[in-house]
Amino acid sequence: MSHRWREDTTGVEGSARRESMPLAVLAADLRQRCWVVYVPSRLNDEAGLFHRVAEIAHVFSFAENSRATTTEPSAAVLADVVDRLPEFSATVGSHECWYFTIDAGVEYEHKFTLDPDTDIYALTRGIAAEIERGEPDYLRLEFANACEMWHFHSYMFEVTGPTSADCGYASFIPRRAGGHVIKRKRFTQDGFARYETKTTVSEALTDIAQMQSYLHQRLGLEVSYLGDFTRTRFDNNVESVNTGHIYSIMADRCVFPEHPGTVLQQLEIEYLRSRGTERECRSEMIEELNSLRGWTTRHLADLAIPAKTNYLSKYTFLRRLTQQPTVE
Repeated sequence: MSHRWREDTTGVEGSARRESMPLAVLAADLRQRCWVVYVPSRLNDEAGLFHRVAEIAHVFSFAENSRATTTEPSAAVLADVVDRLPEFSATVGSHECWYFTIDAGVEYEHKFTLDPDTDIYALTRGIAAEIERGEPDYLRLEFANACEMWHFHSYMFEVTGPTSADCGYASFIPRRAGGHVIKRKRFTQDGFARYETKTTVSEALTDIAQMQSYLHQRLGLEVSYLGDFTRTRFDNNVESVNTGHIYSIMADRCVFPEHPGTVLQQLEIEYLRSRGTERECRSEMIEELNSLRGWTTRHLADLAIPAKTNYLSKYTFLRRLTQQPTVE
Protein backbone atom coordinates (compact mmCIF):
# COMPACT_ATOMS: atom_id res chain seq x y z
CA MET A 1 0.00 0.00 0.00
CA SER A 2 1.39 3.38 -0.99
CA HIS A 3 0.42 6.70 0.55
CA ARG A 4 0.80 10.27 -0.46
CA TRP A 5 -0.12 12.68 2.31
CA ARG A 6 -1.83 15.87 1.23
CA GLU A 7 -3.01 18.72 3.41
CA ASP A 8 -6.02 20.67 2.24
CA THR A 9 -5.77 24.04 3.98
CA THR A 10 -7.57 27.32 4.27
CA GLY A 11 -6.47 30.68 5.64
CA VAL A 12 -7.57 31.55 9.17
CA GLU A 13 -9.28 34.92 9.03
CA GLY A 14 -8.14 37.30 11.73
CA SER A 15 -4.87 35.49 12.32
CA ALA A 16 -2.07 37.99 12.89
CA ARG A 17 0.36 35.89 10.83
CA ARG A 18 -2.23 34.70 8.30
CA GLU A 19 -1.30 31.10 9.06
CA SER A 20 -3.18 28.14 7.65
CA MET A 21 -4.96 25.41 9.53
CA PRO A 22 -5.30 21.84 8.21
CA LEU A 23 -8.84 20.76 7.50
CA ALA A 24 -8.04 17.18 6.59
CA VAL A 25 -5.29 14.81 5.53
CA LEU A 26 -6.00 12.36 2.69
CA ALA A 27 -4.10 9.13 2.08
CA ALA A 28 -4.48 6.95 -1.01
CA ASP A 29 -5.13 3.32 -0.10
CA LEU A 30 -4.52 1.60 -3.43
CA ARG A 31 -5.12 -1.87 -2.01
CA GLN A 32 -8.59 -1.02 -0.69
CA ARG A 33 -9.17 1.35 -3.62
CA CYS A 34 -10.21 4.33 -1.55
CA TRP A 35 -9.09 7.64 -0.11
CA VAL A 36 -8.72 7.57 3.70
CA VAL A 37 -9.70 10.80 5.43
CA TYR A 38 -8.03 11.98 8.66
CA VAL A 39 -9.23 15.03 10.61
CA PRO A 40 -7.22 16.86 13.35
CA SER A 41 -8.30 17.34 16.94
CA ARG A 42 -5.03 18.54 18.54
CA LEU A 43 -2.28 20.68 17.05
CA ASN A 44 0.91 22.27 18.25
CA ASP A 45 3.96 23.79 16.55
CA GLU A 46 5.68 20.44 16.05
CA ALA A 47 2.92 17.88 15.59
CA GLY A 48 -0.76 17.15 15.33
CA LEU A 49 -3.18 14.39 16.25
CA PHE A 50 -5.33 13.20 13.32
CA HIS A 51 -8.20 10.71 13.48
CA ARG A 52 -9.34 8.35 10.75
CA VAL A 53 -12.94 9.32 10.06
CA ALA A 54 -13.93 8.02 6.63
CA GLU A 55 -12.99 6.12 3.47
CA ILE A 56 -14.08 7.50 0.10
CA ALA A 57 -14.28 4.86 -2.64
CA HIS A 58 -12.24 5.65 -5.73
CA VAL A 59 -11.41 3.64 -8.84
CA PHE A 60 -7.72 4.39 -9.33
CA SER A 61 -6.48 4.35 -12.90
CA PHE A 62 -3.53 2.30 -14.10
CA ALA A 63 -1.51 5.52 -14.35
CA GLU A 64 -2.31 6.41 -10.73
CA ASN A 65 -1.24 2.96 -9.57
CA SER A 66 2.02 3.11 -11.50
CA ARG A 67 2.94 6.52 -10.07
CA ALA A 68 1.42 6.13 -6.63
CA THR A 69 3.84 8.58 -5.03
CA THR A 70 2.32 11.40 -7.05
CA THR A 71 -1.31 10.36 -6.71
CA GLU A 72 -3.55 13.31 -5.80
CA PRO A 73 -7.25 13.37 -4.96
CA SER A 74 -9.63 14.48 -7.63
CA ALA A 75 -11.73 17.64 -7.39
CA ALA A 76 -14.75 15.44 -6.69
CA VAL A 77 -13.04 13.73 -3.74
CA LEU A 78 -11.94 17.08 -2.29
CA ALA A 79 -15.46 18.48 -2.69
CA ASP A 80 -16.88 15.45 -0.87
CA VAL A 81 -14.46 15.94 2.04
CA VAL A 82 -15.27 19.65 2.32
CA ASP A 83 -19.01 18.98 2.22
CA ARG A 84 -18.69 16.41 5.02
CA LEU A 85 -16.40 18.45 7.29
CA PRO A 86 -19.28 19.44 9.62
CA GLU A 87 -20.10 15.74 10.02
CA PHE A 88 -16.46 14.86 10.75
CA SER A 89 -16.00 17.78 13.15
CA ALA A 90 -19.11 16.87 15.12
CA THR A 91 -17.39 13.61 16.01
CA VAL A 92 -13.72 14.50 16.32
CA GLY A 93 -14.13 18.05 17.60
CA SER A 94 -16.45 17.20 20.47
CA HIS A 95 -15.03 15.37 23.46
CA GLU A 96 -18.56 14.42 24.50
CA CYS A 97 -18.96 12.55 21.23
CA TRP A 98 -15.43 11.32 20.78
CA TYR A 99 -14.68 9.98 24.29
CA PHE A 100 -16.70 7.63 26.47
CA THR A 101 -16.09 5.68 29.66
CA ILE A 102 -16.79 1.99 30.03
CA ASP A 103 -18.86 1.47 33.20
CA ALA A 104 -18.68 5.07 34.40
CA GLY A 105 -18.15 5.09 38.16
CA VAL A 106 -16.15 1.84 38.19
CA GLU A 107 -12.36 1.88 38.54
CA TYR A 108 -10.47 -0.93 36.81
CA GLU A 109 -6.79 -1.26 37.74
CA HIS A 110 -3.91 -3.67 38.35
CA LYS A 111 -1.29 -2.90 41.00
CA PHE A 112 2.29 -3.71 41.93
CA THR A 113 3.66 -2.90 45.39
CA LEU A 114 7.27 -1.67 45.14
CA ASP A 115 10.09 -1.38 47.64
CA PRO A 116 10.13 1.97 49.50
CA ASP A 117 13.52 2.90 48.00
CA THR A 118 12.50 2.38 44.35
CA ASP A 119 13.11 5.48 42.23
CA ILE A 120 9.57 5.85 40.89
CA TYR A 121 10.35 8.91 38.75
CA ALA A 122 13.13 7.07 36.91
CA LEU A 123 10.81 4.07 36.58
CA THR A 124 7.96 6.02 34.96
CA ARG A 125 10.28 7.96 32.66
CA GLY A 126 11.88 4.67 31.61
CA ILE A 127 8.49 3.19 30.83
CA ALA A 128 7.65 6.26 28.73
CA ALA A 129 10.91 5.84 26.82
CA GLU A 130 10.12 2.18 26.11
CA ILE A 131 6.69 3.10 24.75
CA GLU A 132 8.21 5.82 22.57
CA ARG A 133 10.53 3.15 21.14
CA GLY A 134 7.49 1.07 20.21
CA GLU A 135 7.36 -1.46 23.04
CA PRO A 136 4.72 -2.74 23.42
CA ASP A 137 3.81 -2.14 19.79
CA TYR A 138 0.09 -1.49 20.40
CA LEU A 139 0.66 1.52 22.68
CA ARG A 140 1.59 5.15 22.14
CA LEU A 141 1.86 8.01 24.62
CA GLU A 142 -1.32 10.10 24.60
CA PHE A 143 -0.78 13.13 22.41
CA ALA A 144 -0.13 16.38 24.35
CA ASN A 145 -1.05 14.59 27.59
CA ALA A 146 1.67 11.98 27.96
CA CYS A 147 3.12 12.66 31.41
CA GLU A 148 1.62 14.22 34.52
CA MET A 149 3.00 14.90 38.01
CA TRP A 150 0.82 15.16 41.12
CA HIS A 151 1.43 16.04 44.77
CA PHE A 152 -1.45 16.30 47.24
CA HIS A 153 -2.64 15.55 50.77
CA SER A 154 -5.50 13.25 51.74
CA TYR A 155 -7.55 12.71 54.92
CA MET A 156 -9.07 9.23 54.94
CA PHE A 157 -12.18 7.95 56.72
CA GLU A 158 -13.33 4.35 56.87
CA VAL A 159 -16.99 3.96 55.84
CA THR A 160 -18.82 1.10 57.59
CA GLY A 161 -22.47 1.86 56.89
CA PRO A 162 -25.34 2.36 56.99
CA THR A 163 -25.42 -0.57 54.51
CA SER A 164 -22.79 -2.98 53.20
CA ALA A 165 -23.07 -1.26 49.81
CA ASP A 166 -21.67 1.91 51.42
CA CYS A 167 -18.56 0.25 52.84
CA GLY A 168 -15.13 1.38 51.76
CA TYR A 169 -13.57 4.77 52.36
CA ALA A 170 -14.00 8.51 51.84
CA SER A 171 -11.00 10.81 51.44
CA PHE A 172 -10.91 14.61 51.64
CA ILE A 173 -8.35 16.15 49.26
CA PRO A 174 -7.82 19.91 49.79
CA ARG A 175 -8.27 22.18 46.76
CA ARG A 176 -6.03 25.19 46.19
CA ALA A 177 -9.14 27.25 45.35
CA GLY A 178 -10.72 26.29 48.69
CA GLY A 179 -12.89 23.43 49.81
CA HIS A 180 -12.16 19.77 49.14
CA VAL A 181 -12.67 16.97 46.68
CA ILE A 182 -14.27 13.95 48.35
CA LYS A 183 -13.10 10.72 46.75
CA ARG A 184 -15.21 7.72 47.68
CA LYS A 185 -14.42 4.11 46.85
CA ARG A 186 -16.95 1.44 47.71
CA PHE A 187 -15.73 -2.14 48.12
CA THR A 188 -15.59 -4.87 50.75
CA GLN A 189 -12.18 -6.24 49.76
CA ASP A 190 -9.25 -5.09 47.68
CA GLY A 191 -9.62 -6.12 44.05
CA PHE A 192 -9.42 -5.31 40.35
CA ALA A 193 -12.72 -3.38 40.09
CA ARG A 194 -14.12 -0.89 42.62
CA TYR A 195 -16.86 1.74 42.58
CA GLU A 196 -15.41 5.27 42.63
CA THR A 197 -16.96 8.75 42.76
CA LYS A 198 -15.50 12.23 43.18
CA THR A 199 -17.45 15.27 44.32
CA THR A 200 -16.40 18.84 45.08
CA VAL A 201 -17.28 20.41 48.43
CA SER A 202 -16.99 24.20 48.62
CA GLU A 203 -17.60 24.46 52.38
CA ALA A 204 -14.59 25.37 54.50
CA LEU A 205 -13.96 22.24 56.56
CA THR A 206 -11.00 23.15 58.73
CA ASP A 207 -10.49 20.07 60.89
CA ILE A 208 -11.14 16.34 61.14
CA ALA A 209 -14.25 16.79 63.28
CA GLN A 210 -15.91 18.98 60.65
CA MET A 211 -15.03 16.50 57.89
CA GLN A 212 -16.44 13.63 59.91
CA SER A 213 -19.58 15.61 60.68
CA TYR A 214 -20.04 16.37 56.96
CA LEU A 215 -19.89 12.68 56.07
CA HIS A 216 -22.30 11.77 58.87
CA GLN A 217 -24.76 14.66 58.78
CA ARG A 218 -24.80 15.52 55.06
CA LEU A 219 -24.16 12.12 53.48
CA GLY A 220 -25.65 9.89 56.15
CA LEU A 221 -22.55 7.69 56.42
CA GLU A 222 -21.17 5.81 59.40
CA VAL A 223 -17.46 6.64 59.48
CA SER A 224 -14.33 6.64 61.58
CA TYR A 225 -11.11 8.55 60.92
CA LEU A 226 -8.11 6.48 59.82
CA GLY A 227 -5.42 9.10 59.22
CA ASP A 228 -3.78 11.29 56.60
CA PHE A 229 -1.04 10.90 54.03
CA THR A 230 0.77 12.83 51.32
CA ARG A 231 0.82 11.31 47.84
CA THR A 232 3.34 12.05 45.08
CA ARG A 233 2.45 10.54 41.72
CA PHE A 234 3.96 10.32 38.22
CA ASP A 235 1.62 9.26 35.39
CA ASN A 236 2.23 7.97 31.88
CA ASN A 237 -1.01 8.27 29.91
CA VAL A 238 -1.05 5.83 27.00
CA GLU A 239 -3.47 4.94 24.21
CA SER A 240 -3.96 1.65 22.41
CA VAL A 241 -3.68 2.07 18.65
CA ASN A 242 -5.73 -1.12 18.24
CA THR A 243 -8.79 -0.17 20.30
CA GLY A 244 -8.66 3.52 21.27
CA HIS A 245 -8.73 2.68 25.00
CA ILE A 246 -6.64 5.03 27.14
CA TYR A 247 -4.79 3.88 30.25
CA SER A 248 -2.50 5.37 32.87
CA ILE A 249 0.68 3.65 34.06
CA MET A 250 1.32 5.54 37.28
CA ALA A 251 3.79 5.20 40.11
CA ASP A 252 3.14 6.83 43.46
CA ARG A 253 4.73 7.33 46.86
CA CYS A 254 2.67 7.81 50.03
CA VAL A 255 4.12 9.00 53.35
CA PHE A 256 2.14 9.02 56.59
CA PRO A 257 2.83 11.89 59.03
CA GLU A 258 1.43 9.97 62.02
CA HIS A 259 3.69 7.01 61.20
CA PRO A 260 7.18 8.49 60.60
CA GLY A 261 9.40 6.46 58.32
CA THR A 262 6.51 4.48 56.82
CA VAL A 263 6.33 4.59 53.01
CA LEU A 264 4.03 2.90 50.51
CA GLN A 265 5.12 2.86 46.87
CA GLN A 266 3.08 1.29 44.09
CA LEU A 267 2.85 1.04 40.32
CA GLU A 268 -0.73 1.06 39.02
CA ILE A 269 -2.16 0.33 35.58
CA GLU A 270 -5.59 1.94 35.33
CA TYR A 271 -8.22 2.25 32.61
CA LEU A 272 -9.15 5.92 32.04
CA ARG A 273 -11.47 6.30 29.04
CA SER A 274 -11.99 5.29 25.41
CA ARG A 275 -11.85 7.09 22.09
CA GLY A 276 -14.34 6.40 19.31
CA THR A 277 -17.93 5.30 18.95
CA GLU A 278 -19.54 4.12 22.19
CA ARG A 279 -19.86 0.36 22.12
CA GLU A 280 -19.85 -2.78 24.25
CA CYS A 281 -16.14 -3.45 24.79
CA ARG A 282 -15.58 -4.24 28.47
CA SER A 283 -13.98 -7.63 27.78
CA GLU A 284 -11.73 -6.06 25.15
CA MET A 285 -10.53 -3.42 27.62
CA ILE A 286 -9.95 -5.98 30.40
CA GLU A 287 -7.97 -8.21 28.03
CA GLU A 288 -5.79 -5.24 27.09
CA LEU A 289 -5.27 -4.32 30.76
CA ASN A 290 -4.16 -7.90 31.42
CA SER A 291 -1.75 -7.72 28.49
CA LEU A 292 -0.36 -4.45 29.81
CA ARG A 293 0.09 -6.01 33.26
CA GLY A 294 2.07 -8.85 31.65
CA TRP A 295 4.30 -6.41 29.77
CA THR A 296 4.88 -4.38 32.96
CA THR A 297 5.75 -7.53 34.91
CA ARG A 298 8.42 -8.41 32.34
CA HIS A 299 9.71 -4.82 32.27
CA LEU A 300 10.14 -4.76 36.06
CA ALA A 301 11.89 -8.14 35.96
CA ASP A 302 14.27 -6.94 33.23
CA LEU A 303 15.21 -3.99 35.45
CA ALA A 304 15.53 -6.25 38.52
CA ILE A 305 13.00 -4.08 40.38
CA PRO A 306 11.33 -6.06 43.18
CA ALA A 307 7.53 -5.89 42.90
CA LYS A 308 4.58 -7.76 44.37
CA THR A 309 1.54 -8.23 42.15
CA ASN A 310 -1.43 -7.48 44.39
CA TYR A 311 -4.39 -5.14 44.85
CA LEU A 312 -3.27 -3.57 48.12
CA SER A 313 -5.24 -0.34 48.60
CA LYS A 314 -4.15 2.77 50.51
CA TYR A 315 -7.19 2.14 52.70
CA THR A 316 -6.07 -1.37 53.68
CA PHE A 317 -2.48 -0.23 54.22
CA LEU A 318 -3.54 2.68 56.46
CA ARG A 319 -6.05 0.53 58.36
CA ARG A 320 -3.28 -1.96 59.14
CA LEU A 321 -1.08 0.88 60.36
CA THR A 322 -3.76 2.08 62.77
CA GLN A 323 -4.20 -1.46 64.14
CA GLN A 324 -0.54 -1.83 65.03
CA PRO A 325 0.17 -1.65 68.76
CA THR A 326 1.68 1.61 69.93
CA VAL A 327 5.26 1.35 71.20
CA GLU A 328 5.95 3.59 74.19
